[in-house]
Amino acid sequence: MNFFEPFADKPAIIIDIGQAYTKCGFAGESAPHAIIPSQVTLNSKRYYLHNYKLLPHGIETLKEMFIEFLYNVYYKILNANSRERKVVIVESIMTSSDFRKTLADVLFNDFHAVSVLLIPTHLACTYTLGISRALVVDMGYNDCQIMPISDGYSLTNLCSFAKLGAKHLHDYLKILIEKYALVTVDGNRVLFSSLSNQPTLTEKILEDIKLRCCFVTSFERAQKIYKQMEIKQTDSFTDLEFQFAPECDYTIESMIVHIPGYVREMACEIFFKNEIDSDQCLQNLIIDTICKTPIDLKKEFASNVVLAGGGCMLDGFKPRLAKEINALIETKSNVFPCQKLSYHKTPSHENYTAWLGGAIFGSLDILDNYSIQNTQHKELESLPDWFSIQIRNNLVQT
Repeated sequence: MNFFEPFADKPAIIIDIGQAYTKCGFAGESAPHAIIPSQVTLNSKRYYLHNYKLLPHGIETLKEMFIEFLYNVYYKILNANSRERKVVIVESIMTSSDFRKTLADVLFNDFHAVSVLLIPTHLACTYTLGISRALVVDMGYNDCQIMPISDGYSLTNLCSFAKLGAKHLHDYLKILIEKYALVTVDGNRVLFSSLSNQPTLTEKILEDIKLRCCFVTSFERAQKIYKQMEIKQTDSFTDLEFQFAPECDYTIESMIVHIPGYVREMACEIFFKNEIDSDQCLQNLIIDTICKTPIDLKKEFASNVVLAGGGCMLDGFKPRLAKEINALIETKSNVFPCQKLSYHKTPSHENYTAWLGGAIFGSLDILDNYSIQNTQHKELESLPDWFSIQIRNNLVQT
C-alpha cells in the first residue's frame, strides 16, 4: 500500500501566493482561512517572496523564505500536518521557473506534501462560475493582466498586460499627496511638501489611504473635469473651478494630513486615462484583447467578462469601467462585433476569486490526475505545468 493513501480523504490545502498577499485555506470551503502578506522577515526586515532576485544568494535565500513562510501557513494558520495533505498552488502565468521549482522542491522535500498541483490564476477564476470560456481581467498588485480562457486553457498569445496594478496606483497617490496635501503644524495649514521632516509614506500607509479615502469617480464627473482642464489648458487640479469631494483627514506619525478632494477622486484615474500612451488604459486593453481573439469567439468573450483581483474592489470601479467601455465601443462600432460587454458576478470578493476556483478544483475527484505525486517528483527532469501534455494525457487515459 502506498504510504500516502490513508490521507487521500483529507481536503487539500489551497495556497494563492500573490505579489502582495497570500490566500490560504482548504479545498471545498467558500473562503480562505487567512489573507496574509506574501512577506518573510530576514535580518529584521520584511521582504516580498517574489522579490527574491533582489537579495543575495537568490535561490538559496528564496528556499529559506519558503520554508519559513510555509511553516507559518501549515502549522500556525491552518493547523494542518503537511505530510497528510495534497496541495493546490494557484499561480500567475508570469511566475518564473525558478520560483515554481523552488516552491515545489520545498513542498516535496521539506514538507513532504502528498501531491502538488499548479493551476493558472485566470483559469481558476472560471471554475467559480462553471463556464468554459471567459475574458478574465485580473487587477493585481504589480500589473493588470487580461487573459482569454477557452476550454481549460489560457490563450497566452492573446493576453494583454499593463502596469496598472495597485503598486502603480500607490506610486501615483504618493506623488499627489506630496504635491497637494496639507498638514496642520502649530495650528497652521502648510503644504506637505514644505515640511523639512516629512512623515514617511510607506506602502502600508499608502494602501490604507487608498482604501479609506480614495474612490473611482463617475464617468460623467470625470468628463466634466477633463473638459475644464482642456479649456483652461492646465494639468493642475487646483486651477479648476470644480466642486470636488470633501477633503479627508488622515493621521500619519501623530500628524494630521489633509487629503484634498481632487486627490481622493483623481488618484484612480491612472486606470482610465494615460496622457503618454492612450492604448495603455484599461478600457482600451480590454477591447483590443477581444479584437485579437478568433472571429468565432469574439462575442462569447464579450459576453463573459470576469473581473478579479483586489483592484476591482475600489469604490466605483465597476460602473466606471462599464461606462468607459461602452463609450469606447460607440467609437468603434464599425469594427467591434458587440454593442456592449456582459460581466459575471463572482460568488466571492474579487481579491480571492482565484483562490476559490482553486478550492473548487481541489475538491474534485480528478485532482490526482492533474497533480504531481510525491513519489514521482524526483523522477521528473523538469517541473510540468498546466500546459504540459503529460498531465493532460494522464486525465485522458484514466
